[in-house]
Amino acid sequence: MAPKKSKTNGFMVFTMEWKGKYGRQLSLREATAEAGKIWETMNMQERASYNEKAKDEKIRVRKGGEKLTCVGTPISQVEKEKLELEQKEKQIKRTIEQTVKNSVKDGNLEHKSYFFISVNYFTKPMNDDRFYIPAELAVCEYSLKQGVSRIFHTLINPGIKPYGRQYEAQQHSETTHNLPLPPNAMGDENLGNIYNSVLKFVSTTDDYPPLYTLGESIKTVISVLDFLKSDLPAANIDLNIYPIQYLFFVMKESTCEQGELEKPSTFHITDAYFERDYFEYQSGIGCQFHEDKDRNKYCTQSIVTRWGYMFSDYMCRDIAVQLLPGRHVPQNTNLNAIEILVPTDFSDAGRSSVSVASSSNYSTKIVSDCKTYYDDQEISVSSCDETKTTYNNNFPSLGARKKTSSPAASKPKSSTPKREYVEEYSSIKSENVEPDLNPWGTRSLRLPDESDYNVTPDSNMDQDTDAYTSTYSFGRGRGLPTSNIFNNKATSFGRGRHRYN
Repeated sequence: MAPKKSKTNGFMVFTMEWKGKYGRQLSLREATAEAGKIWETMNMQERASYNEKAKDEKIRVRKGGEKLTCVGTPISQVEKEKLELEQKEKQIKRTIEQTVKNSVKDGNLEHKSYFFISVNYFTKPMNDDRFYIPAELAVCEYSLKQGVSRIFHTLINPGIKPYGRQYEAQQHSETTHNLPLPPNAMGDENLGNIYNSVLKFVSTTDDYPPLYTLGESIKTVISVLDFLKSDLPAANIDLNIYPIQYLFFVMKESTCEQGELEKPSTFHITDAYFERDYFEYQSGIGCQFHEDKDRNKYCTQSIVTRWGYMFSDYMCRDIAVQLLPGRHVPQNTNLNAIEILVPTDFSDAGRSSVSVASSSNYSTKIVSDCKTYYDDQEISVSSCDETKTTYNNNFPSLGARKKTSSPAASKPKSSTPKREYVEEYSSIKSENVEPDLNPWGTRSLRLPDESDYNVTPDSNMDQDTDAYTSTYSFGRGRGLPTSNIFNNKATSFGRGRHRYN
């Protein structure tokens, strides 16, 4: 006979609670014996809460209970958390859209400043995305008009060793930022001051705007900021972290609308562009440590700077913003080779090549481990007086030959009215002329010349002549008259037939 199923009572609820707090190393039998001794000393009021929990559990079981996941979490709770996360993401997107829309409405699209943030970490506990040990942090201020105008960068010494995660931390460091692990970590040890410095860097009139980073790195950035904020001197102020990819998409829509260009149809297009990271291996934009270690790709200062360059490269030409070396593009960029699309009032807007000459006084001030950039730039812009509106659709790569102007086209246009052209065309069309549709009708009937490959004894040709005779092929075996090093001219008259003059 099968054993009876044990019923839930107040004592079992108390036993499981006591085992979870004080008897994790004990078995259920041992925990029951120890909890029974304590249960006997408890009065009715102390037992009442546990009896009530047991009663609620019986009612839940009698009704069939709630479905659970494989780890014991109620499915309703999982769905609720998923719904809350979706609503939060929608709210963030609406906030970003409203921010950009307000800047356009105020005529401040190119002057609106945004703050980008990137962090590096040593390690994180296993299966826990809420606790990262920070290693490096960088924040930059960016606008379409000024580019990357300011940068805050610092290395962080968290002061704690990654116990139990030493191998993972060492492997992560060697494959990414290559920073030494604690307790030999570099940087500032005062975590609270670092957080306060970030607040001071982004604050504008006692307001703290959101910071933008990669969507997949939002949890990491929030964890690092919470780690810094947990120190005593840190101010108890929370910063909002938003996805930079969606800002990239919304700003591109606004610049295209203002520049009267076609908008990207979906955010997948802008995300793909952003993920390419064209300036990934640009040198001279990282901190000194990563420049020396040749790990500029993983430097947070380099990352936020490259984000600003990608914004500029993708949007500034839409609204004809002048590019500044070191802010919109790398310092050594040849701006004279960059074409800027200038919107016009005509239906067939042309392409205007704007030549930008820039001279900048780029200075860097280093305070402890933090770096802040200040630029004083003098810009001179020279543009063409005439805008080129003609298009040459020759497409040589597709096999088409370059168009040649006919003698009639070179003559000046006459002032003949359009009606006369129409009447002339109608008279020609009315003639009973049957066109010859046979393509072989215009083929030459001249017999081919004697082949020069039939060498006669009195011929002046030798084997070196053919070796040095060059022809340009336009089809199989059809050559273009050229001259070799002996000034012998060869003309092709068909497949393998040549005539020498």
